[in-house]
Amino acid sequence: MEYVVSVPLDPRLAEFIGKKGSEDSITFYNRKTGNDAIVALAPTFEDKFYAAAESMLISSQIVISTAVLDKLFGEVLVAASLLDRHIIITSDNSIDQYLKGVQLKNHEFSDRSQILDRITAFKPKYDEASPVRIDIDKSFPVKGLGTVALGIVTKGTVRQHDELFHSSGKKALVRSIQSHDVDVTQAGAGTRVGLALKGIEHDEIEKGDLLTAVPHEKKPAAKVKITASCKINSEKIEAGRYYDLISNFSYSRSKVEEISGDEILLKFDRNTALMPGDEVLLMRDKAPRIFAQGSVL
Repeated sequence: MEYVVSVPLDPRLAEFIGKKGSEDSITFYNRKTGNDAIVALAPTFEDKFYAAAESMLISSQIVISTAVLDKLFGEVLVAASLLDRHIIITSDNSIDQYLKGVQLKNHEFSDRSQILDRITAFKPKYDEASPVRIDIDKSFPVKGLGTVALGIVTKGTVRQHDELFHSSGKKALVRSIQSHDVDVTQAGAGTRVGLALKGIEHDEIEKGDLLTAVPHEKKPAAKVKITASCKINSEKIEAGRYYDLISNFSYSRSKVEEISGDEILLKFDRNTALMPGDEVLLMRDKAPRIFAQGSVL
């Protein structure tokens, strides 16, 4: 079983879950035990708080440390309350006072020694029936292979020799697939993969780009339906205001162009790879920074 989990606080907890791997604004920690593979995503820099939102959006579980109960902990708790994810909270400290102000849909407490068991006890439901989609977080050249893209299969199953559409409109052939340093011929939803690609250069691929079985393109704007907002310190969204929009590995500064009921039209500061149905979070400049959740129309 494949498990993708977010660890937005406490890098030591992420190190307990897995071995440190790829690092950028998000550090990946990997563990392979028998038939189970866990990938834990931990934000690398607190000043890039959007990385915490990215890690939570692309994961099916969120592991929240209570070792330090500070302002950052409160912000992460608010963000987690906006998402329908399985949440594991460490039992280092009591957080009864914090929980009075938020509504967590599905959470449990665990000693640190039991974290791995709690992660694997939860069986995530991946979208395996849809056409394949891979969300990319990094790309680079490898001698003898050419372009390699790292990412997570978020829908369907990618297979060796698949021809996929990149966000630029280019087609890329999957020459080979690796998962946890092992060559495989296919990888299903929830799997961390490295793809050797033909037909596209590494410098044409950016973090947040997609590889999909159906054509898509980066867009300068998107209509988003806001379906949840922070109950602690609600924000009135108005035309002309700026927010950061986060969707999986995508991050873009956005301006509210139009508002119609609970639907807003956002114009991005750069073309962004989004597809209908993508879940997004909005981030503002004041705490709690992540304050609203929505979906792309």
